[in-house]
Amino acid sequence: MNFLNNFFLLKDEGTSENGVPNWRVSALRIILFSGMLLCLVVFLHSFDDALEAQLPHIIAITSAFLVSMLGLLWLSKNYYYFCANFLQITIISASVSCNLFLDDMNLAKIGSMYMYACPLIALMLLGGRAAIFYAILNIAPFYIVFNNVNLSFFAEPNVLFPDAAWYIAGNMFLFFNICIPLAVARTIVAAKRLNQETQKSNDYLKGKNSLYRVFFAESRRPKVIVNEDGLITDFNKQAGDIFGLDESTRSDSQSISNWFSDINHAKFPTGGKIIRHEDTYQQVVRLEVPEASSYVYEFVDCTQEKTLESNLTFLEQENRRLRYLDTQTNLPNSDWFELQCNKLISKSDREFFVVVAQSESEDYLRLKYGESVIRKLLASSYSRLKKHRQHPRLTATIALNKLVFILPKTVENELKDVLLDIKNSLDKEYTFQGIKCQQSFQFGVARFPKHGETADVVVSRALEAKKFASVNQFYHLYDTENSEEFMERHEISILLDEAIQNDELDVCFQPKVTADGTCVGLEALARWDSPVLGSISPAIFIPIAEEYRMISRLTDLIVQKVCAQISLWKKNDFPLLPIAINISLLDFSQPDFISKLVKYLADFSVKPSQIELELTETCLESDRVNSLELMNELKSWGFKVSVDDFGVGYSSVTRLAYYPIDKLKLDRALLRGIKTSGRQYSLVKGIFNICSELKIKCVVEGVEEKSQLTRLTEIGFSEFQGFYFSKPLTVSRYERHVKTHGLVFLDKTGQRLS
Repeated sequence: MNFLNNFFLLKDEGTSENGVPNWRVSALRIILFSGMLLCLVVFLHSFDDALEAQLPHIIAITSAFLVSMLGLLWLSKNYYYFCANFLQITIISASVSCNLFLDDMNLAKIGSMYMYACPLIALMLLGGRAAIFYAILNIAPFYIVFNNVNLSFFAEPNVLFPDAAWYIAGNMFLFFNICIPLAVARTIVAAKRLNQETQKSNDYLKGKNSLYRVFFAESRRPKVIVNEDGLITDFNKQAGDIFGLDESTRSDSQSISNWFSDINHAKFPTGGKIIRHEDTYQQVVRLEVPEASSYVYEFVDCTQEKTLESNLTFLEQENRRLRYLDTQTNLPNSDWFELQCNKLISKSDREFFVVVAQSESEDYLRLKYGESVIRKLLASSYSRLKKHRQHPRLTATIALNKLVFILPKTVENELKDVLLDIKNSLDKEYTFQGIKCQQSFQFGVARFPKHGETADVVVSRALEAKKFASVNQFYHLYDTENSEEFMERHEISILLDEAIQNDELDVCFQPKVTADGTCVGLEALARWDSPVLGSISPAIFIPIAEEYRMISRLTDLIVQKVCAQISLWKKNDFPLLPIAINISLLDFSQPDFISKLVKYLADFSVKPSQIELELTETCLESDRVNSLELMNELKSWGFKVSVDDFGVGYSSVTRLAYYPIDKLKLDRALLRGIKTSGRQYSLVKGIFNICSELKIKCVVEGVEEKSQLTRLTEIGFSEFQGFYFSKPLTVSRYERHVKTHGLVFLDKTGQRLS
């Protein structure tokens, strides 16, 4: 069956390689095949009779027609027009043969009627013109039949072929009732299929028209259609109303660049671009329509986003300026120095010296003249250092009483003489506002990369070396083996490792409260009372835990203790509040961080919503893509995620819009000048407004005075943390307070209760 379908092309309505529709090839093959069968039957049936009657011309004629049909059938696809025309010639030849070799006029007339099929066959196979031609040609057989013209005298047949009437009438019957109807049926099927395809095409066009209305004409976004040369061919109503396009724009074939100067059609970027149009910003995307050789420009108004971005950029620049500037002296601070130093390290492999300078007479001068004079002295020393002939690089301040700068490796052989020359310049008498005073500077020196591979490490080494400088030795080069602080930190790290293994650390809780003192949450803080060293400040052992990569184990211990405490409070019907746990960069970078966290909560039947994770900003910037994935996964589990100590280090305002942050904790450093500095107040207010727009809750830590609280509540802050409300409390003290005062940490007069 598949062979017949393929041979006769019964299901194929395509076009052959020579451009002829397959249904016509199919109709031709049906006629040729059925005609070949008729010729074969006549040849086989008449062969013996023709031999007996000694009529070789009959054998020749029947065999010739049979061979013709077979040949035409074989050539029908590749030589379609030749075969179609030769078929007509064969039919005409059959009709002429009947008139030449039959002396019976009635049979000859029947044979002449074979030609009457030619116009119909030509119409199916060759088209209307060929059909008209053969219709006109049929005038000849019509004339012969009508006038009883006898053509047999040309061939002069001597013997009448037996059963000639049967062959002529039978072939005529089968030809007009089988061969031609089959071909006509195939043509009708093709016509029906074509009609179905036309209907589908019309339905498709209707769908396209609907899509055109929905996605172009009725779209809420402005859209402009251009041709391959960038000339505007159409636009929707939105584009006309917003950009002032009218009918003349279409008729005059204006370039899209005439209306939008920032659009270069030939070089338009694949991902789109933001352009400026009059007083707006437009996000433009270009879509290609290959079938129509056109392009669609889609516009989205992003003016508000650009305005917000500009405001964020301004605030970030202001924050960066304040972040990298010491507010007391208006000199570059340690953050600026470390940033620039790290840039120098990344751009060059050269070695250099980091020098920390401090006046040994500072305490005396502070007592005698006050803090303001110390600031002026430091600014004057900074100015002298910048002008020194050695040209120290990247000069900045560290704290309020130290200067830091860089010297090149080339001074290695004469380091003492160079530092002495700098000391002599800095030690010269200072005079301002009628005050004359003398300073005596000492130096701590560390070498990059020998003493550290990052700026903060090298600076800390220089600070350690400064401790060993004295009157007799005005500078000291860092020596790891002789560093007292290094040994102390190493000893603490060993004891801390044992303390974590032996579960010697405790957890205290510092309340997070509203302005009236109502507690809304707690922060878990690690405390260490060593049997050997006594009470160790978190400011000491936390950095050591990070340096010696014990912080993840410490965090695991704190999480387990917090979960155990929540489980106990829940069992005793004690009021439960969300508890925040600090997470470091090392914790966040652990591949099993979330799985361990979830396991600890499951062990104590604690819900993720009861835990708030406070991430440092370094967690977010270590691997931006991975950090975002981790935060989204934490959010999916139900954890609250906040950013701790925002406003110090490398804080970036723009990342607030990138990460799914629930809370933002402002560092206590932002509160220092909030009462006296208008800029500091504006900066804090700006951060609050940005967080409000982004639906991020702001928490202020380090509130120690009522005046700070007043200023913060004026801005709109509603959640605070600091000594003004409560210091970190042990579990027993916190439980005792709640049982006595409830979850309130201020009395009616605003005084602390705990």
